[in-house]
Amino acid sequence: MLLGCPSFNKRNTAINYQLLQASECAVTHKLYLSVAGIKKSPFHAAQHVHSWRLFNLTGDMLASNDNAEPVLFDGPDNIGLYSAIAEAHAHLPGTSTLAMFAPQEELLHVFGEGLVSLKRRDFRKRDKKPYAHRDQIKVVYGLAANRNLELLALKPRSAEEFEKLALVGDFARDRLREALDAAANA
Repeated sequence: MLLGCPSFNKRNTAINYQLLQASECAVTHKLYLSVAGIKKSPFHAAQHVHSWRLFNLTGDMLASNDNAEPVLFDGPDNIGLYSAIAEAHAHLPGTSTLAMFAPQEELLHVFGEGLVSLKRRDFRKRDKKPYAHRDQIKVVYGLAANRNLELLALKPRSAEEFEKLALVGDFARDRLREALDAAANA
C-alpha cells in the first residue's frame, strides 16, 4: 500500500489519478522532470540530457539541476528520467510521498500505481513483459525503498502544475541545445 493512500491498489486509470491526487494521497513533494535527446543514427549514438525541479507543497523550489553543466549522457532519452529521480531523491526527507510529473508517458506506466504494485509485478508491465529500462527502474526502487519513500507518477491537474511541467520541458530542450553546441565546439 502507498503511504497515506490506503486504497491505492486499484488499476491504473485516469479517474484513479484524479481521485487519489485530490483526496486520499498524502503527497509531500512534487518533482517535475523532463528529458530531451537525439536518436541513434548512422552518424551518432543516442544521447540525452535531463532536467528536474523539486518543490514542496507550498510551491517553494527545494532543489534542481538548473545550475549543473549541460552534459550529454549516452543512451536513449528515457533513461534520463530515472537518473533525474535518483538525483532528486537525495533532497527528500525519509517517509516522503513524491508526486512525479513528466511529459514522457513512461513514468505513468511504471510508477502510476506506486512501488508496492511495481515490486509485485516483478518490475514488469501488465502483459508480463519486462520494462525496457528495468535495471534503471530497480535502482530507483532500491533508493526509494531504502529511505522509505513512495514514488507516484501523476498527470498534472492544476494550471500551476501544467506551467511547471512546461517550464522544465523547455529547460531540458535548452540544455540539449547547449550541450550539443558545446560538443560541436570541443
